[in-house]
Amino acid sequence: MARKCSPSLNTGLRKAIVSERPPAMRYRLELLILLIVIAGCSRSSEPEPNPAAADSKRPEIIVTSEPLLDMTMAIVRGAVDVRRIVPASTTSRDWKPTSEEAGLMQQANLILISGAGYEPWKDRVSLPGSRIRDTAAGYYDQFIRIPDAVSHQHGPDGPHSHPGTVWATWLDPELCVAQLHQVSIQCGRLLPDQKQTIETAEARLAAELNGLNSEIVSIQERVSEKSGNTELTVFSDAPHYQYLARRLGWKLHHLHWSDSETLSDEDRESLLEAFKLNGDERKIFLMNSRRSSSAEAFVRESGGTVIRIDLCEFASLDGTPLVARLKQNLQHIRDAF
Repeated sequence: MARKCSPSLNTGLRKAIVSERPPAMRYRLELLILLIVIAGCSRSSEPEPNPAAADSKRPEIIVTSEPLLDMTMAIVRGAVDVRRIVPASTTSRDWKPTSEEAGLMQQANLILISGAGYEPWKDRVSLPGSRIRDTAAGYYDQFIRIPDAVSHQHGPDGPHSHPGTVWATWLDPELCVAQLHQVSIQCGRLLPDQKQTIETAEARLAAELNGLNSEIVSIQERVSEKSGNTELTVFSDAPHYQYLARRLGWKLHHLHWSDSETLSDEDRESLLEAFKLNGDERKIFLMNSRRSSSAEAFVRESGGTVIRIDLCEFASLDGTPLVARLKQNLQHIRDAF
């Protein structure tokens, strides 16, 4: 705590020192004491260090998806503040930034987006081009297009569509590693003194992701053993699983189910029609892990085998990291065979 100068104490000290001195000497002593007192008061009035203010100057990285949040935090290891700007209750594909949220992005040192059409709002928000980076930049040529994208309604915002590109690239471990590498590059540029630490953390996480390839090989071998052919036709409630299906060597027949809690008559009819066209073949159905139990029951009653897939769009309730969630998806698929 800074000490305050006491005028009465300083005056008493000055009188005690100079009262018995000759006039000339008294004058010089008074001047000297005055300078000492002024200097002391000036030093004591300086503001004390504020740790909170110093901490507020830490660089900030803003991300737009849960997988990016997991990857970024894993490789910067607390060296910067990392924030998922999209509210926990929604996804970036359905989000509309407020002016306040747009302002937060404009102030960030780095903005990492998932790309592949996952941020349809980004062209409607003024963001600093020098600080926004598309982490899908390394694999544009591997994007999967949606030729039959249709309009849907999610919540109160009215009908809208998600045309163009399948966005859940991270479901394929190889594309997830490529995205992780882009995150590492951008974080290394922001924190050049931490580059080696970042690259080491990237290598560790990439090794975990690459380890999932053995799970994929195991699934392919099991499917081949059961069906005699790994080129399997499977069904799904949406096109989001295309990258995973491609890695497994499967053909995906996707529907366009709405995101409502209960299935509509149109949703039910589309499933029955798809199953009918498949004849007597076994009907594997990939379903979002967040869908209702009633939706799963309908698929089973219609003759389908349901495999729940975690799209990793929302934070895990138990804090399970991204790699473990992707591994659980593969284990669910393997167990189904």
